[in-house]
This record gives sequence, C-alpha cells and structure tokens, in this order.
Amino acid sequence: MHVRRLAAAALVGSIVPVTALVATSASSASAQTAPANPQISVRVSDSTPASGQQFVVRGTFTRFGDGAADRPVKVQAWRDGSWTQLTGARVATNDEGQYRMRLILSQTGERDLRVVGVSPEGARNAFHRFSVTVH
Repeated sequence: MHVRRLAAAALVGSIVPVTALVATSASSASAQTAPANPQISVRVSDSTPASGQQFVVRGTFTRFGDGAADRPVKVQAWRDGSWTQLTGARVATNDEGQYRMRLILSQTGERDLRVVGVSPEGARNAFHRFSVTVH
C-alpha cells in the first residue's frame, strides 16, 4: 500500500511539469515560425547614380518577425579589406521598423555597401550587402 501512495504522489508531481512542457512547446512552435535572427532588407532608388548625385536607400529591419522600432540603421562601405562607416549615413527606424536615408557618393566605380540594423546590446545585428555603380 505504501508503494502505491508513493507512485501516485510521483504521478501527480509529474503532471505539473508535463503541463508546463506542453505550454512551452506551443510557444516554441510559434517562436519557430518567426525568424529568430534579426533581418534587414534594402532597396535603392538608383543602382547607377552619378558621382555627387543623391539616391535613396530604404528597407525594413525586423527582430523576431516584428518591425524593430526606433533602432539605428547605418550604411557601411567595403574599403581596404574592412567595412567602414559612411559619414552621416545613419538613421533610426520608424514604429514599423522601416528606414529611409539619402546618400551621395563621389568615388566612381563599383561600390560594395551594406546596411546594418543595430540590435540592442548583446544581440546580433542584421546585415544586408548590396552594390551600386557610381559613374
């Protein structure tokens, strides 16, 4: 009889973790549908701007599938083997995670660029490479 009471107590004690596990699994399933890594898109108004001509870079920065509101987005150029911040090329996203910035490049030729969505401290940033040909 004593063994049965212990077995019943163990069974009751295990119901709570199983319920918690089911709830966790359901939330994990919904988390898996949203991208875990931050993502950023980019579109340019002109992929072949003239030197000194203004063009627009825009897109959306998302974290966990939602727009990353009020987060910095910056543009960097590939120079001498590393990414260099373009002076003044930094804006904040709006409430939906969208950004828009105007750029003017003077150095001619193929320019390798990337937009960087800056995540909160300790989280991964989002990167998206693109290129323009300045003539």
